[in-house]
Amino acid sequence: MKGLRPWITWSIPALLGAGMLLSCRNDLDKVAAVEVPRSAPDRLTTNAVYDFSESGHVRNRLTATKVAEWSADPRTELSEGLELQFLDTVAQVTSVLTARRGVIVPKDKRMEVSENVVFINAKGERLETEHLVWDQDSARVYTDRPVRVQRKDDVIIGEGLLAAEDMSWYTIRRPKGSFSLSTDDTLATSKD
Repeated sequence: MKGLRPWITWSIPALLGAGMLLSCRNDLDKVAAVEVPRSAPDRLTTNAVYDFSESGHVRNRLTATKVAEWSADPRTELSEGLELQFLDTVAQVTSVLTARRGVIVPKDKRMEVSENVVFINAKGERLETEHLVWDQDSARVYTDRPVRVQRKDDVIIGEGLLAAEDMSWYTIRRPKGSFSLSTDDTLATSKD
């Protein structure tokens, strides 16, 4: 019995391993039958961070929870939350855009964001809307949807907006609300 014990010790694991190897066979017909739908993205990424540079300087940093990319009809869909930071020439954040969803269309150099869109500029002014378009060629953001802008103690509501891409200046279409203008505001008249 003493001579049989070592043989049992190593043979049982070896037999179990061989049994598992033999039972793990791929049926190539079943594998070939798995089809990916044409509408499926070419690449899926989670918790992604992309830096976009211009003349050797990072100008924008995009963080997205879920990124789906298609190459046949080039587009990138961002879902489950995104943040786009606008950076100055020394890589300091000047403004931040957040939204629930977004689509990047590279051939048009355009990004559209929707659902709970919030854009905060360097002055701390806060834009809220449900849809916003960033046109990279013109360095502008715009919407024709209702907007709400919080400026310190003032709230301006309107239908549509055109702004610089970092929201350093903006024009609200059909504004409503009450707000005060100080003498250093560009809209105030001078006291001569």
